[in-house]
Amino acid sequence: MNESNPSESLYGSEAAPQPVKAPGLLEQLVGVFTEPEALFRRLEATPVWGGALALLTLLNTVVAVLWARRVDVDAMLRPMLEANPKIPAESIDNIISMQAKMILPFSVLGGLLGLAVVSLILALVYWIVGSWSHEGRKPSYRQAFSATVVAGLVGAPKAILLGIICSLKTIGGAKPDALSPTSLGFYLAPDSVKLHALFNALDLFTFASIFLIFIATRHTMRLKASGAAICAVIAALLMIALPVLGAR
Repeated sequence: MNESNPSESLYGSEAAPQPVKAPGLLEQLVGVFTEPEALFRRLEATPVWGGALALLTLLNTVVAVLWARRVDVDAMLRPMLEANPKIPAESIDNIISMQAKMILPFSVLGGLLGLAVVSLILALVYWIVGSWSHEGRKPSYRQAFSATVVAGLVGAPKAILLGIICSLKTIGGAKPDALSPTSLGFYLAPDSVKLHALFNALDLFTFASIFLIFIATRHTMRLKASGAAICAVIAALLMIALPVLGAR
């Protein structure tokens, strides 16, 4: 029985190289924390994302549901509504009542679709960067999407932590990004809404995600160091600058 198909070379017969096996979900989870470069090099040849996307979507949805069921909508919204001169005082109670009814379905929808939509868009941006800043062969969109999603696994422990916090702690009107003890906003709550949003975004897992995007685009997409740095900056703008600009 032939166990392999040898190929002829100048030095005789040699076994054909075995194809690279795609890393499983457990290997991806361990690899992003222990050997990220080796993991993302493997993903260059075998770009996968299904398991990582499913796991992160599940975690995000669970956190969203737990938070939506326990948050005090009145405490969260009333200060913002009262500070807005364009909103009549007599309308505030109706707005809060309406938002309280909608917060759970909107949270579930965001948990189910938010990560996939953001990943699709980010992967497209990274692929565009890679079209002119790559080493060797131009990266594929599949590689870009795999790099984006698998790099996100570094945030899985934070999602689990937030789920536990939302289950066990009285969270009042706090938003999820203010509940994690890994963020600066957990310890400092200035009066400025935008400054508080900045502190919430300054999270250990945020910095880890930015670093992983650099590693992922560098090795899975084979981008030049400059191109990978641009992708990391784009990720930083999305995770740090965008929440601050949108804070009210």
